Amino acid sequence: MFEFSLKTIPDSLRKEIHDILSDVVEAVIEERKQENDLPFMLSKAQMAKHIFNVSPQTLDAHVINRKDFPKFKAGERILFPRDMVLEWIRKNLDVMADIPSNQGGK
Repeated sequence: MFEFSLKTIPDSLRKEIHDILSDVVEAVIEERKQENDLPFMLSKAQMAKHIFNVSPQTLDAHVINRKDFPKFKAGERILFPRDMVLEWIRKNLDVMADIPSNQGGK
């Protein structure tokens, strides 16, 4: 649990800080609710739309075929465990700093 005290801060600033923190907490709660509204096992189309916000083709080209990306084969269909995908994203967010830029054909 997170606790903080604003006793030594002027009332006007205290209210502003409180409002900002309330907005942050509300956003985090809403984000978690949206994540939990998704099915436990996602199709490629669901994952592309609701988690990555890209086309399924972009997922094929850049994400799904990675050996470390979580997937589950059910017959001929490949499904993606929601919680494992979200955890994979959290663990790999800083990877972009290590990828060289192709800007300007360099």
